[in-house]
Order: sequence, then structure tokens, then C-alpha cells
Amino acid sequence: MPILNILMFIVSPIFAWIIHNYLTHGDMSGKRKVFFLGLYVVLMNALVFGVSYIRGVKGLSFADMTMSYKLKYIGLGCVLGFIVPFPICLLMEDKITVGGLKRYTKKFTGDFKRFIPYAIRSAKSDLNAEVRGSLLDWLWWMIEPLCTMLIYAVMFGLVFKASEDYFPAFIFIGITMWSFFSRSVSGAVNMVRANKHIITKVYMPKYILLLSKMFVNWFKMMVSFGVTVCLMIVLKVPFNISVIYFVPIMLALFMFTFGVGCIMMHYGVYVNDLSYITGIVLNMLMYLTGTFYNVEKRVPAPFGEILNQCNPVAFLIKSMRDSLLYGMAPNWGMLGIWCFISCILIALGAFTVYHNENAYVKVI
Repeated sequence: MPILNILMFIVSPIFAWIIHNYLTHGDMSGKRKVFFLGLYVVLMNALVFGVSYIRGVKGLSFADMTMSYKLKYIGLGCVLGFIVPFPICLLMEDKITVGGLKRYTKKFTGDFKRFIPYAIRSAKSDLNAEVRGSLLDWLWWMIEPLCTMLIYAVMFGLVFKASEDYFPAFIFIGITMWSFFSRSVSGAVNMVRANKHIITKVYMPKYILLLSKMFVNWFKMMVSFGVTVCLMIVLKVPFNISVIYFVPIMLALFMFTFGVGCIMMHYGVYVNDLSYITGIVLNMLMYLTGTFYNVEKRVPAPFGEILNQCNPVAFLIKSMRDSLLYGMAPNWGMLGIWCFISCILIALGAFTVYHNENAYVKVI
């Protein structure tokens, strides 16, 4: 496939160049943009081929490359595309310095400690307001995902003959984790506009508003996981030491969601239609995430395995199912990679919010 052969060498450089341009806020001349694009074409392919060489691939014969190798080549390049622009910018961009990085890090940690009590109090208030006057009160937080699980369990368990062990719990874990991610990201898009009455009167880092919303969704997710434990008992799932992996997997999900949410929150201020686009994309991603099926079994090889690793939410859902239901440890290498990428997304999001937050009030 000639197109895929070309994409192998240009996707990761373009991706790295976009991140570089993002870090500099597009403040580069045309010549510098061309220079850095050429630099990333050479550098990114050298790095990816170097990793491939270390792992035993000694040449670049397209005839000998499998589809799986080509897709993994592109995927590894995109992962490195997140990382490489940071040291390049520190070395070659005068406006981005180690001192500036330390200053932003100090400001982020200081603001986080200062405003986190507000985010917690705001989340508690939202939770109380949500069930105030409701007949079943907080039970709705269990009833909704349970009903959704029953619908999918009937559809995929009986109609489509799904064969996964402990299928009701299998589906419930997927729905619970996906709901946290999708609700947090979709809510982030209109976060600034929805809280206009707050941000025009008092100062706070705008990502604190996102944290408050995420705490609400996090609490609901924990309630749903309580139901998951009950399902595991009913289904006689054997409990073992692998349940402790629940903590790092949840931490990775929270970090990745927060990083994506910060970036979506920024662009939601300027693009009014972004909420509609986000809804469509999330609906598509839900079916590519394996919320109610096993991606590796249902998607033909090698695409299933690659999709399961390159889609972080799919990877985390599978890791949680393996840990809670099947007594298996997660892939620590991939989990570490996605945690690292999540840290980069958080840094990009916080950097963007700090750089633009004074303009938000004018726009809304």
C-alpha cells in the first residue's frame, strides 16, 4: 500500500511539528516553520527506526514489512511526537526556557493546592443539588448504569452471542469508565461559558472548574464500581491480589481525562460548535473503545490489538477488566506510556489555560 508507506514517514513529523507550533503559539516565521518541519522529518524517522533497529528490524524494505509493523511504526512515531518537541523547544526557542517551565510548574502546583478545596466543595454542592427533590435520591446513580448494562447485556449477550466470561460485569466496567471519560470531556467544552458568572467576578485557574465537574463524575463512577463489586459476588468472580491494580488504572484514567478536558475547555471558548463535534466524535469513539465488547476478539488482526493499545480509554478499560475479572496484571509498559502522555497533555492544557485565561472573559 503506497499511501501507508508514505504515511509511515510523514505522520509523526507533522504531529511533532504541530505540537511544536502549539507550544510557540504559532509565533514562528514561515522559514522557521519550514525548517522545523524538515528537522522533524529527519529526527522523528531516525528515532522510530532506531527503536525498530534495537528490536531487531535491520532494514527498510517495504516488501518485507507487515501491515502490523507499519501501523505500529506510525503509532510509535505519534507517541514520540508528543515528547520530542519539548526538548527541541527548550533548546531552540528563546521564548521557551527551563526557567519558564519551572515557573509554570510552580504556579500550577500552588494554584492546585490553593483551589482544590473549592473544587471539592463545589462538587459536593452539585451532587446535592442533582438529587434534591428526587424520589429515589442518590439511587439514580446506580439505576441508570444498571439499566444501560442490562440493555447491552441482552443485546450483545443474547442477540450477538458475546462469549466473554462474567459478561454483565464485563459490560458494566466498560460503561462505567467510558461514562466518566465522555461526560467529563463533553462537559469541559462549555465549562468556561457555563460558569461565566464566576470567572467574571473572581479569579481562579479555569481548570479548577473542570476538576470540580470531574469530581462529580468520579463520585458517580465509584458508586457504579460498588455495584460492580456486587455483580462480581453474584457472578462468583474469584477475588485475587490483582484487584490492587484498580488504583493505578483509575489514576491513569483521571490524568488522561483531565489533560484532554483542559485542552477541550480552551477551544470550547472560541469554537461555539465544538460541543456538537465533540458529541459526534465521542459517539464514534465509544464503538472503537470496546465499551460492550472485546476489541481484540471482535476487530480483525492486527487492527484489534493496535486499536486496543493506541486508544488509551480502550486500553484502560481492558486493563481494568483483566485486573478485576480475570486476575491479570496490566501491561505496565503501555500503562507507563499513557501516564507519561497524560502528564504532557496536562502540561499542554495548563500552559494553554494560563496563557489565554485573561482573554476568556473578553470572548464570553
